Amino acid sequence: MSNLQIFSNSIRQIDNLYSLTDLHKASGGNEKHKPVLFLRLDQTKDLISEIENDKVQICTLAVKTVRGGTNPSTYACKEIVIAYAAWISPQFHLVVLRAFLNQLENLQKNTEIRPLAPPPKKYTFDFTEDELQSLTWSWFAFVRGIHTFRYIYPMFQKLGSNIAPEIYGQGFEYSHTAQSAHKIIERITKDFDIDPMTNWRVLKHVRGFDPAFKKPTF
Repeated sequence: MSNLQIFSNSIRQIDNLYSLTDLHKASGGNEKHKPVLFLRLDQTKDLISEIENDKVQICTLAVKTVRGGTNPSTYACKEIVIAYAAWISPQFHLVVLRAFLNQLENLQKNTEIRPLAPPPKKYTFDFTEDELQSLTWSWFAFVRGIHTFRYIYPMFQKLGSNIAPEIYGQGFEYSHTAQSAHKIIERITKDFDIDPMTNWRVLKHVRGFDPAFKKPTF
């Protein structure tokens, strides 16, 4: 974001906080408007507390004092800056508010509008009922294998078998693939009913699939 300018005065920034010292100078530098006096107000303390307790804020630090170095100053977030300006005078409040609005408008103008991602390609295929059943049974066999490998893995691990890592991989590393495939199977078989007398009995396992793999598919 571009630097904030108030009456041709550049307002220093650190960590998305703005220098109250610079704002005080831009307002005329009146002693009664020193930032320290504003920060002592109970209303200001309440506002700071509210901002710092707001978990939605990206930066929850409302006020930061930097002593020494190249940029010593008291810095504050945008909300505190606007409140500080309003405390000084209605006129200065309006100037600061407009400066922030102009800054935001310039940012929006300079931001590139990225083209929308193209929609995913879609393909249409014709399946016979037998092919749909075979595809669904293949998914069932895959899921059943995952359950089997998960069941036997602890035993092979306890034995110190050198194939235990392979069993673990088969049982745990392909669960996401099975979950994704299940969504597809569900979609392409939604018009069929469970029929215990035909190969559509497999739909019992499709409809009752547990994506967390807590309930065995046997």
